[in-house]
Amino acid sequence: MMKLSGLIKLQLKNNFSFKRFFGFDLKTNKTKSILMILAILYALVALLGTFGYMFFDLGKILSEMNQVHLLLNFAAIYGLGFTMFTVLLRTSGYLFYYKDYEILAPLPIHTRKLFISKLMVLLIMIYFVNFLITVPMMFSYFYWNGFNVLGLIIYLIGILCLPLIPFMFVSMLSLGISLLTSKMRYSKIINMILMIGLLVGFLFLSFSMNSTTVNPLTGQIDLFSSITKYYLPFTWFNQAVDELSFLSLGYLLGSHIVLFMIYVFFVEKLAAFTNKRGIRTQIKYKQKVLKYQEKPVVVSLVEKEFKKFFSSTLYALNSGIGMVLLVIMSVASLFFKADIEGILSQQIGMSVDAEMMILIIFGFTIGMTYTPAISLSLEGKQLWVLKSLPIKPSTVMLSKIIFNLLLIVPIAYISLIMIGISLSINLVSILIILVLILVFAVLVSCMDAVINLYLPKFDYNNETEVIKQSAAAFLGIFGTFALLITLGFLYYFLSDYVSLQINMLLMTLVSGLLCIPFIWIIKEKSEKIFLNF
Repeated sequence: MMKLSGLIKLQLKNNFSFKRFFGFDLKTNKTKSILMILAILYALVALLGTFGYMFFDLGKILSEMNQVHLLLNFAAIYGLGFTMFTVLLRTSGYLFYYKDYEILAPLPIHTRKLFISKLMVLLIMIYFVNFLITVPMMFSYFYWNGFNVLGLIIYLIGILCLPLIPFMFVSMLSLGISLLTSKMRYSKIINMILMIGLLVGFLFLSFSMNSTTVNPLTGQIDLFSSITKYYLPFTWFNQAVDELSFLSLGYLLGSHIVLFMIYVFFVEKLAAFTNKRGIRTQIKYKQKVLKYQEKPVVVSLVEKEFKKFFSSTLYALNSGIGMVLLVIMSVASLFFKADIEGILSQQIGMSVDAEMMILIIFGFTIGMTYTPAISLSLEGKQLWVLKSLPIKPSTVMLSKIIFNLLLIVPIAYISLIMIGISLSINLVSILIILVLILVFAVLVSCMDAVINLYLPKFDYNNETEVIKQSAAAFLGIFGTFALLITLGFLYYFLSDYVSLQINMLLMTLVSGLLCIPFIWIIKEKSEKIFLNF
């Protein structure tokens, strides 16, 4: 019988190994490995640096108010938020309906060990990301409040305990949603709507509380303080870290560990039952008159991409979040005009034009719609079907690019018009930005397609490895940031010599020229990928 530690190690290696993440063997591809490591370091520095600055500034504000301990609320609630969304998205298919159940079930492994190993792998992933998310808050807290080794140890213990109760509650909620929607025809779409609804609700509530333009995070202080007041584990966490209260730490540890042990005991039996039973989806068949309709190849391929997108909740949520943020931002601009103007001017920069601030935001959201970076990989071992058809590989990649543009560009246009009206941007600038958005979206889509061609991942166990863990998905998002920085330098150096509108036209021209090498690479590389598959 395999030991529990060995089973956990095996599953960690299977799900999060470098080869699984990058899609190639690091030892045999040293050049790629170095470039990928540099890209990861750049992304981490950029991400942690951005949030680090915001929370460091927030810590300074709270220090002047003698309220530095409120940073602990941010660490606890941000960690709770990530835990809830991760569990809601992954626990149903990870704990209660193993995607690899048919492989694991015949093995001589006790169901309890199998469940605990799956549970621990999911918790380890949550802990790792929670730690990265809360590092800026932790640094700001101990910098402004004074560093204390004992306080740091208690903080780390608390961060390990706090996700447990949300994990238990949301995992059962996820199971309930899966059982409820499995009887419905459009179960995955309903799941997706629920997820987006929760995200929009949280962002809207957080934004509506923001009554200051100094730092957008300050608008969350009252909301998070209220949550901490009514949720005892957060209060215990604050008291344990800030006051070095061992009594509060005991309450925190005792309550969470006891409840989690009870959860594991009962839910392990439920997981064994659900995995044996499986989800029984109710399907109704209706006879329809068979119709033959001829369509262009590209149209058929684009329709296939749409069906794939909306058939996977994970795919739609992760690569469609940019669209959701654009909609939220554009609607919010109609009701919170003064707040948005204040945030744009104070947070992004006093000397930057409003049009450029909007372009930066739109650029980030366009980059978050990264379907061409993963859609080829999602074909998986079924790529041979496309390969066997009389279709050029470049046509297949073109359809994936067009699909991405249809996802983001119409929503971006509608959002821009709403924001332009709200912030009173002149018509000429709006027209130029419309063209620039289209060209930049084409550039990002082509770049993402090239990334996926060089870093395909066809041998995945489940879609999560491609959508959230693959190197192509990672570079697809942060590659857009590199393009934004490049255009930002162009804007900065030309801003003293040409007008804003001429500057935007030049950025449009540069973006268009950058598309040319990517298009050529797509044509050449796609032929090789299909040939060697």
